[in-house]
Amino acid sequence: MDLSDKTELRWLSAVLADVGNAAPGADFLIVGAMARDLLLHYGQAVPITRATTDIDLGVAVGSWDEFRKLRDACLESCHFTSGRPGNHRLVHRSGVPLDLIPFGGVEREDGTVKWPEDNAVMGVLGYREARATATQILLPDKMSVATVCLPMLAILKLMAWSERHSYTPRKDASDLFLVLEHYLNDENTARLYEVGAHLLDRVDFDYEVAGAWLAGYDALQCVINHSKQPRRVLDAVENVLLTEADANGNLRLVGEIGARAPTALKLLGGFRDGIIGESTRDKKI
Repeated sequence: MDLSDKTELRWLSAVLADVGNAAPGADFLIVGAMARDLLLHYGQAVPITRATTDIDLGVAVGSWDEFRKLRDACLESCHFTSGRPGNHRLVHRSGVPLDLIPFGGVEREDGTVKWPEDNAVMGVLGYREARATATQILLPDKMSVATVCLPMLAILKLMAWSERHSYTPRKDASDLFLVLEHYLNDENTARLYEVGAHLLDRVDFDYEVAGAWLAGYDALQCVINHSKQPRRVLDAVENVLLTEADANGNLRLVGEIGARAPTALKLLGGFRDGIIGESTRDKKI
């Protein structure tokens, strides 16, 4: 994706350049709300009501020692200060907050990382697959960065919601449904005829729900084709969807959308069908 003409993103290029200069060779991935903004707002002109200047940066590391060295290198560069002692938050010299989220060699079997300093636990399930299927984005000033692709962003947002909705409601739910609502762009509409032709024959065909189904289908392909343990990710996703996408289930996720909850439930059902409906027929899993 080429966003090099978006001069308003030069601040992001500057922050990433300072990270890259401090830790050359590090394997970074933009996730979170910044990925949402790049892919949807700047990439597809989707209006964003909750803009962000925070950067969530996943970083693949082999050990906690490697992560500490990377973080220390950023601090020693004098372009960053520590946001909170012993934590993953840095603050760029421009004032932009930057969260470094380690995954890979520090990840536990349950898809979490446990910070050595304070034993805090953070979920990173799906980050490996997100890195393997990342979208490369060209920013101003010739800065190129790997960014989680839209279907994997939907999975990461679903997982984030399941972990923290009790103390940070609405944010992850809002981002998830924004992805599902706008997934069926021009390129994906053409693909729908290839992989989701059966949806077009339905009497109750709904354009946005078909897009949510395709997002689920594409997320499934990302996982089964790029994961060493696809069931580990899919089981966690399905456990959330089987209850939250059921009209007789918990409905906590769609409940955070407010007046649009009925539409959100349809979208979540389409996403569920794209993942679970296809995974039950896929011999790769």
